[in-house]
Order: sequence, then structure tokens, then C-alpha cells
Amino acid sequence: MGSTRVETVGVVGAGVIGMSIAAELASAGLEVIVIDPTPGRGASWAAAGMLAPAAEVAPGEEQLLVDLAEAAASWPRFAERILAWGGCDVGYRATGSVLVGVSASDARDVARSVATMRATGIAVESLRGDELADQEPSLGSLRSAWLLPGDHSVDNRRLVAGLLEALKALGTRIIEDRCERVVAEPKGIRLLLERQGDVRCDACVLATGAAAAVAGTESLGLPGVRPVRGITLRLGASSGAAIPSRPIRAVVDASPCYLVPREDGSLVVGATSEEQGREVALAGGVHRLLDASRRVLPGIDELSFDETSVGLRPATEDHLPFVGTLRDRRVVAALGHYRNGILLAPLAAATAAGLVRRALCA
Repeated sequence: MGSTRVETVGVVGAGVIGMSIAAELASAGLEVIVIDPTPGRGASWAAAGMLAPAAEVAPGEEQLLVDLAEAAASWPRFAERILAWGGCDVGYRATGSVLVGVSASDARDVARSVATMRATGIAVESLRGDELADQEPSLGSLRSAWLLPGDHSVDNRRLVAGLLEALKALGTRIIEDRCERVVAEPKGIRLLLERQGDVRCDACVLATGAAAAVAGTESLGLPGVRPVRGITLRLGASSGAAIPSRPIRAVVDASPCYLVPREDGSLVVGATSEEQGREVALAGGVHRLLDASRRVLPGIDELSFDETSVGLRPATEDHLPFVGTLRDRRVVAALGHYRNGILLAPLAAATAAGLVRRALCA
């Protein structure tokens, strides 16, 4: 009696995007091999976990809002699936967020953002000063405030751990090594590893974040990606120090700043956006974040300074993500998610997995 052959997919890259795609494929019954020297680290580890469709959309990127809204709507189900797969609660919270402007000019910038959100159907509610004080008494005196009830958040580090546990439970093989070359052969794809030989698969997904392009992809039409450094700060809970009950997104002297509370009373503050590829935190960036956050949350001085995290966001030339097949349809890329990798993860996973299944059926 013959047996049905299970097709194998190699996923290069184990950030949130790569692991989400791998879990989607494994849950569909495919044999999946994930390759990454440090699974779950990089930008995924340094992020804050805001799930805010309009939070990080700059002028010229408005076409991305539709995908961001679709991804945000799919997050409750995605969190449930991760829990079902591996038994891990990823800290998903549907609390909404508050958008604030510190100065008069910041308030005007915020008002323009609000107009864009409303034009695309995103719910935004104005908050008077007394309403803001009632809802978020820890905040300072601010020129404008708006409630975005549809914004959610997730604990990014619990998400990373949850996806790793899900992959293990789904039978995924995780190889802690670096893929040095992709070779497209008539009977499959061969992935050459730095230390552990070759991996042969029927199709592969490249979800390598801000890392340099893997050799062998030059002729496949892989989009260019550059690293953009982001710094986040982690502040520990302190007795008597008040923190917001939900994420706060602020514009301070025309620059964005966000504060994301955790269930244990700690706070994540972010984030810089620096056109640099070195994974190092500079004192100037840390100072700017602390200075901005103090103007939004005066009591921040009472929190302990626990950690500075650095991640390299993957950005394409137009700042729009790419999820698609390359010139060899057996090779799918999911790249360039920039500031929205965690938010877009469920949508990227569904899209990339669908492309892989179609390539395997062809």
C-alpha cells in the first residue's frame, strides 16, 4: 500500500512574520523547516506590540491602511489560534489607545492624522480635558486627545515565545543556523546552511527581515530592503508610580512617541526611527525618548530603567511590504513590513501560505 508524500517547505527567517507563516503552513499539514541563527530575536524582540492600523502610516503610505485594518480585525482569531496550537497566551489586549498632541503644533498634526483615519473609516472619538483626566489620570497636561477604540496591543515577547511553542507543537523542525544560499533546482529548492549542510524542500519562504539578501536570490527579483534602526526602552513597575491603562500614542515636537503598558505594571517606550544599520543604541536616541515620554507621563521618573532594546526594521524603498512569489514561483518572499510587522503578521501568514500552496499544486 503506497503512502502520500508530504511536501516540505523551508522558511528562512524566524521573526514574527516568518514564524507566523511557518505555523500557518504547518497547521495545514505541510512539513515545515524553519531556519534562523537566533529564532525570535531581532526587531520582533525589540518591538512594543501595538496593533494600531493608523499609528505608523506616514504621508504617501495611505494605501497601506486597508491591509492594516484587515490585519487588525484578524488579530483576535490569530491570538486564539496561537493559544490553541501551543498553549501560550500572547497578552492580547483590546483596550483601545489614546492619541495625544503635546503642543499646539502637535495638536494640529494630530488633527490631520485624525482626518485621514476618519476618511478611511477608522473610528476616532474626541476627548475633552476632563474626560482624558478621568480615563488616564497619570497623563500630563496635553493640547489634544483622541480615543481610538479599535486599537489593540499584544506583548511582543510573549508572542515570540507563543509562536515558538506553537511551531514545536505543530511538529516544525527549527534549525538554528544561517542560510547562506538559495539554489533553485529542477526537482526542488536547496538551502545551503553555514554549518549544518543542505536542506532540500519543495518550496521556500524568505522572511529575513532587515538582513542582507541571501545569495542566489539576485536573479529571482527579490525586492531590496534596508535596515532602519529603532530603539525601545523598558521601564519597570515601581510602588506608587502610576502608568496609563492603555497604549498612549503621542506627537511631541512633531516626533512620534508611544507608551505601552504591560499587565505587570511595566511600560514600553518607543521608538526612534534612524536610517542606520548598526544594531546599537546611541545616547541621543535614548535621551530623546525619555524626554518626550516625560512630557506625556510626568510620573515616568518613578519607574526603574530596566532595558534598552535595539531592532532593525526592514524597509522597502516605498515603505510598503512585499508578500509575493518571485521569478521562480516555488520561492515566496515576505519582506519589508517596516514598522508594522507584528500587526501585519496574520495577514502576511495567510497570504504567503496561500501562495506556497498554489505553487505546490501547480
